Amino acid sequence: MSNLILQCKDGGDFVPHPEGIHPAVCVDVMDLGLMETEFQGQKRVVPKVKLVFESEQKTEEGENCTVSKIFTASLHPKAKLAEFLGKWRGRPIAPGETIDLAKLLGACCTLVISHQQNMVGKMYGSIDAVSKPTKKVVASGTYDPAAARQRLVDWKAKQTGGQKSEVGGQRATGATPAMTGGTPVPPSSKSGAATPPPADFDPEVGF
Repeated sequence: MSNLILQCKDGGDFVPHPEGIHPAVCVDVMDLGLMETEFQGQKRVVPKVKLVFESEQKTEEGENCTVSKIFTASLHPKAKLAEFLGKWRGRPIAPGETIDLAKLLGACCTLVISHQQNMVGKMYGSIDAVSKPTKKVVASGTYDPAAARQRLVDWKAKQTGGQKSEVGGQRATGATPAMTGGTPVPPSSKSGAATPPPADFDPEVGF
């Protein structure tokens, strides 16, 4: 094939998460670092996070299905992440409230999923809504967060001409900073000290 003749190859036999209402559990919170986004014709570089959920639906290989959603890392009252977390636990994020995103791991919820098409016509599972859990879902253990981070590192390396960069400016350990009003909060320097849950902690949800 000539170098001037390009072919758009099929991306494989990817099967999106089934549509409907599904009990699920959060299995990963990925710090995607700074990403370019466009809103109303204006481009900005903002921090992004990706929440990954696992349901009890099975793939053809017998593994639990996963579905994810990417957000700007902000708890501003108008931010999509603040709205999502508020609906997840059944009450809005209060001004000045701090949420440790790592606490979302293992937290259950109920997702409403629909099928949407991306720009190249591929179907994917879209999380349209979230609410408090109606059923306890335990992670199967088949999801590999390290592999997911490596794919992100490899993708970023291609975007930067082969120079590998660490996810989110830090090593891909899976650690995610706490957030308050959209600003990352450095982890406490105290070690071994048990931190009591905040007064508005919801044991039913997990954060």
